Amino acid sequence: MKSKLIGALAVTIGMATGGYWYYSPYLAVQATQEAADTGNADAFNERVDYPKLRESFKGQMGAFVLESTGQGMSGAESFGAMLGLALVNQMVDAVMRPEMVMNLMQARKLQLGQGGNSPGAQEPGHPSGQTPVPAEKPRKIEWTFERASVDKLIAYGREPGVGADDPQPGFVVERSGFADWKLTEIRLVLE
Repeated sequence: MKSKLIGALAVTIGMATGGYWYYSPYLAVQATQEAADTGNADAFNERVDYPKLRESFKGQMGAFVLESTGQGMSGAESFGAMLGLALVNQMVDAVMRPEMVMNLMQARKLQLGQGGNSPGAQEPGHPSGQTPVPAEKPRKIEWTFERASVDKLIAYGREPGVGADDPQPGFVVERSGFADWKLTEIRLVLE
């Protein structure tokens, strides 16, 4: 009787541990989103691997610069592309700060560069030249997930009303320990 109880308890603990291990990346994405929404920088920073994130941005931006300059470059164009890559690397190091990454995770910041009012919009006739913009309430993000491997999950956040075929940024989290996950990449939508 005692051995059956111990066996059942061991199976229950094993299943609970396995379930937590499997669902831990989804919980990590949710916790990261909540930390961004509430502005809890300490909790957010614990969930981001900034060196990997910077390298990811450098790679994406470098590929974009090279692709946009074209294949058949002359010597001067080639030098310009190399200079552009060096500037991209410096820019990423300067800009890739915790508050910028946290803004990308916030619901109202997912649609970068889309139309509508922005805090920096000019309005002629306003004394300061700035348009007062009412604080926007963050909208609930609809998340879809792609399990790339046992140690990698890609989360795509979509604001309600955005078409399902419209490309969205992907937030990549990778395992860092048994059930700890860190944001290591934000897959940008570059056009």
